[in-house]
Amino acid sequence: MMKFFIFIIIYIFGSMFHVSAKTYVVDKIVAIVNDQIILDSDVNQILSFLKKDNNVNQLLKKSFLKENIIQKLIINSLILQEANKINIVVTKEQINNIIKKIALKKNISVAELKKHIISYNKENHHYYDYYIKNIEELLKIKIIENYELNKRINISEAEINEMLKKLIQSHNQLQKINFSYIFLPTSKKYSNQKNHHIKTIVKRIKDKIQQGHSFEKLLVDLKEDKNILVKKMLWMSLFDIHHQLSHKLNITKKGEILGPILGSKGFYILKIHDINKNEKHIVTEFHIQHCLIKSSSLNDSENKKRILNIYENIQKGMYSFDYAVKHFSDDSDISDKTGDLGWVSKELLHTNFNKLELKFNKNHISKPIKSHFGWHIFKLLDTRQVNQFYNFKKQQAYRILLTHKKILAKQEWIRDLKKISYIKIIKSS
Repeated sequence: MMKFFIFIIIYIFGSMFHVSAKTYVVDKIVAIVNDQIILDSDVNQILSFLKKDNNVNQLLKKSFLKENIIQKLIINSLILQEANKINIVVTKEQINNIIKKIALKKNISVAELKKHIISYNKENHHYYDYYIKNIEELLKIKIIENYELNKRINISEAEINEMLKKLIQSHNQLQKINFSYIFLPTSKKYSNQKNHHIKTIVKRIKDKIQQGHSFEKLLVDLKEDKNILVKKMLWMSLFDIHHQLSHKLNITKKGEILGPILGSKGFYILKIHDINKNEKHIVTEFHIQHCLIKSSSLNDSENKKRILNIYENIQKGMYSFDYAVKHFSDDSDISDKTGDLGWVSKELLHTNFNKLELKFNKNHISKPIKSHFGWHIFKLLDTRQVNQFYNFKKQQAYRILLTHKKILAKQEWIRDLKKISYIKIIKSS
């Protein structure tokens, strides 16, 4: 069980077992990184974890794994040295938050996690301290990495729009099209006379459509012809239609008739009945008004008493919600304050409000709710459904660019660090 927690530290935060956290007898040095050394035992400890991990390919050669582990430890050592140069400090609160997350992920208490860590190496009384030390160092690595990469990364609006365009084009290939079609097969095996006859039929159908004949009536009339295939009201993705026809279509509106189109298997004439672009990313937005008692020099219990008193007076009808906002709210210092927060999406609401919002009806006044700003009484003025498809796609475009640029920026940063550092890998004899 304990290997899980070690893996959390190794793989979520990277692999860095500093020399000072060792109780082993000094063993072979496998690498020197400026004024730091990496020991053979550092590498072997990680190798032992990898051997126990069922997800690691057991066919990978030990020498290959060892070389990659050494390279990873060198990189982590370089980054940690940079973090120490600028005196990056990791707080106890940050470390405790990581411990809590690990315990939560395993569905056990922090005390149980500590017990597991200690029991993993009973011979070493300081093992838990070393475990915490490693978390501290790995957090330092992450902090300076984020700081350094953010300096190097710049994403322009033009880049986002170009990526957005690609995402929309890709998305459009998945849109669903409802259509009917007339298909007249052709083949190189057919005689010239038969192929000419098919082309004549195609021209006749095209002429009828141009003359205003009903496409639906044509489907019925042509159904009995064994040389012609008709299909009604199919739903298919645009990608699949392009694949079937071996031809790209420019579908712009409902009701349009396309063709004749010569595909790899014959002639197609289509009528578009409906287009489902699947451009829906519906979010609920809330128009909210609030009365706020800010966190201040008063202790929390006094703030709570004050907001409860206001809430009870509103419920008793002693004064209105608007009166309470104007005379008691700490939302602003202006005299004509209304407490209007405007339209707010669920994602921006405080967690406690999210839990309560399902109980809200229009003009309903909430019980006092606490946030990091203080204590609130909310009034729901209205709700609406908003399609955030393009905003969602634009955020997706930004995330894709950020991920790609982070990889490139980190590679460049590591190359720069290696250029100015003394690194020596000591091959075993």
